[in-house]
Amino acid sequence: MFDRQASPTPKLPWNSLSLSFLTYTTFGWLVYGWTTNREIWLAVAVGVAILGGFVVYPSQIIGLCFEGFFKTDVRALILIILATVISVFLLTYVDVFADALVLSAAGLLVSLDLKIRHWSKPLSFILIIGWQLSGLSMGLFLHYFYLHPPLDLPAYFYADYWIQFLNKLKL
Repeated sequence: MFDRQASPTPKLPWNSLSLSFLTYTTFGWLVYGWTTNREIWLAVAVGVAILGGFVVYPSQIIGLCFEGFFKTDVRALILIILATVISVFLLTYVDVFADALVLSAAGLLVSLDLKIRHWSKPLSFILIIGWQLSGLSMGLFLHYFYLHPPLDLPAYFYADYWIQFLNKLKL
């Protein structure tokens, strides 16, 4: 009797989108702390876009990368040696690997929620890429704003105000 009309796009999974946004905001904060070089920021943004494509289209990308590698023994040997070198790199730089693992897990969660809600893959790809890049840019902006606040902010925006306030309270 009071059925609502179906919307052209299904509902958004706000819990997983919020978690993904916070994850990428934190990553953007870390990236600004590592470097202020804008070319590296652009490379990180491209990497985030590639990671977003990987979480939406994992089977196609894996099939494209490894198609035909196991047809001969020489190719399989090359793949095993390459996997060994990559695993040594991952163990050497375990902190970078852990960051990439957390970022991909957040993207996979959003992708899974969108798949459960029957979103098409192109729409999921656009939403995930846009959401991840906006979280990354928000983290970069917040860290810049933290380091270089505007001069006309009220006093309680600065850490010194709160330190003096706590000293007055003798806490």
